[in-house]
Amino acid sequence: MDKRIAGVDGHPLTAGLPRNGAWIAGAIVLLLLGCAGLACRPASITVAKKEERARLEATPSGFTSETGRLEELRTPEIVRDYWVLDAGGTWHRVSLGQYRSAEVGQALDLCQ
Repeated sequence: MDKRIAGVDGHPLTAGLPRNGAWIAGAIVLLLLGCAGLACRPASITVAKKEERARLEATPSGFTSETGRLEELRTPEIVRDYWVLDAGGTWHRVSLGQYRSAEVGQALDLCQ
């Protein structure tokens, strides 16, 4: 077998990779750095206004085959979202617990 074509261990996909597993450690570091943007950055805002918004949403609830093929069943459902407005004029979506504890004029800790 020609090692220039097939690679060191006989497999063409691993021809240029180090054999000691350093590339695995590098991949893990890249994954962790890539997820760093999703991490929580604590912030404290002053609540200027609270708002509960409701919307009608059709959610999947199963399948039927009455017509001989599978069709998705959708059920209308009211979905509630909870929002607070900070003193700078930016709306933040919050959980029900945060919404209940938020008081206008008081500080609220958020994860951004």
